[in-house]
Amino acid sequence: MPMLTLPRPQAPTWLKKPLFFVIILAGLLLWLSLFVVEPTEMAGVRRFGEVTTHEPFGPGLHLKLPLIDQVDHLQVSLDILQVQNLTMYTVDNQWVKISVGMTYRIPPAAVFRLLYQVGRSGNFSVRENVEPIIADRAMRVFARRNTIKISEEREVIANEIRQSVSTRLAELFSLEVVDLQIAKIEYSPTFAASVEAAVKAKNDAVAAENTVNRIRFEAEQVRVRAQGEADAAAIQAEGQKRAAVTRAQGEADAVRLIGEAQATSLHARGEAVATHPRIVELVTADRWNGVLPLTVLGEHGALPFLNLNPSLPAVIAPIVDKAQ
Repeated sequence: MPMLTLPRPQAPTWLKKPLFFVIILAGLLLWLSLFVVEPTEMAGVRRFGEVTTHEPFGPGLHLKLPLIDQVDHLQVSLDILQVQNLTMYTVDNQWVKISVGMTYRIPPAAVFRLLYQVGRSGNFSVRENVEPIIADRAMRVFARRNTIKISEEREVIANEIRQSVSTRLAELFSLEVVDLQIAKIEYSPTFAASVEAAVKAKNDAVAAENTVNRIRFEAEQVRVRAQGEADAAAIQAEGQKRAAVTRAQGEADAVRLIGEAQATSLHARGEAVATHPRIVELVTADRWNGVLPLTVLGEHGALPFLNLNPSLPAVIAPIVDKAQ
């Protein structure tokens, strides 16, 4: 019995055309020949270990030989390097831990130097190369500082570290340091305890001084109040004294005026009597009310008093005669 043979699968027609393979290979080679540099980067190209370009490539699309050329990228935009928990020792043998943030950029002239003259070719590590320099320069600055003045001189210390680090990084790597900040300062427990005790003592001294000032102020208020009361009493006494003097002076002036008036009156009467001797008899008769005057003489009681002088005026003579 004859055996049945299955038909063999036929390859697609387009696979039998060499032009198709040429097109695919050309597209793949073209793809491998292109590379892109990002806006924050610059790049260099090596061929068998030799740099083939004189200037680094800027952002954009570029060509290279596929499978032969190797592209090395380097970030050149503004960046920040954070260095945490660096232990520093001060001149008074106290330790502090600091955290530093350094803002930097890589200028175009330093790209090839960093890619091919520092560390492994095409693989420059900023942290690996820069962090030790930051730590060393920071330790040199802190070694000249007293711990108790670190907070007061924090800005000055940061500027000194920045200047020292900037100079050294420019010499070694041509890096441009824009700024450097001390983000954190942590003191040792013993120093923190001593500072806390000093602050407490200072606060206690201030409180005591405030108490003394308050007592002094209250005493001054009492003194001023007493002085005011004394001054008021003195003013009142002075006023009373002046009022008494004025009153006594007025009374004396009144007595003086009354005396002067009486003396004037007596002087006038004396002159009248001297001029007219019988004016007394006239005044007596003018003032008599018709009642005989009485007088007391010894133990015999009241006796009428009569003027037996024959020179009595005629006006009272009939009264005397009638009385007899």
